[in-house]
Amino acid sequence: MERATISADIVSSTSLSVEELTLLQSEIRRFLDGLSEKSQGKNWGRLFKGDSVEIFLLDPHEALRTALLLKTLVKKTFSWGKETNAKRELFRKYGIRLAIGIGEMRTADQKQDILDGEAIYNSGRLLEKASKEKLSVKRSMFFACPNSLLTEYVDVMVALLDTLLRNATSRQNEILYYRLSGKNEKEIAEILNIKQSAVNQRSNSTGWKAIESAVHYYEKLNFEP
Repeated sequence: MERATISADIVSSTSLSVEELTLLQSEIRRFLDGLSEKSQGKNWGRLFKGDSVEIFLLDPHEALRTALLLKTLVKKTFSWGKETNAKRELFRKYGIRLAIGIGEMRTADQKQDILDGEAIYNSGRLLEKASKEKLSVKRSMFFACPNSLLTEYVDVMVALLDTLLRNATSRQNEILYYRLSGKNEKEIAEILNIKQSAVNQRSNSTGWKAIESAVHYYEKLNFEP
């Protein structure tokens, strides 16, 4: 049976101060804890080497939404203008580089901290390849599954979503994060203490309708061989 993994690493993590990196690590750990709690331990993730993340998902249909939640979480954590420092500018744009892998898993044991199988090989290899290439290629999100045609279709969609998110501000990413979490505009306005019209405006400016459509399309795909 097909499972999903997400392999990720923070872009230009060395450009962050110790305090900034510590805060970001805390936010990621909280996100991973919530992922496990919500699924009653069926889904789980780990943060290692200080700036790398791996996530296991029992249902591959949850992978794109989870990946986008992780992406927007990282990009919403800090609020700043356009950076003059090249490394910090890369972090501002991309936040985190990630790859979704679909496939069978031989082992997914959280207690022993072991992930072994096709899905983690797919996501891990994609991330390793991407890490060796400069971000001048303008990609920070990737996808692979055993079906080569499906891989081609979904990877194009993921690349387009990556482009939509690239220049989103921290507040726009914050709103996208809550939208991806299932909250409506009124609920988000109350959480952020802003007007509902401001939530709507920022949602529209980041292409929320297109993002939502892509996620819903992905969630209906057939990943079984």
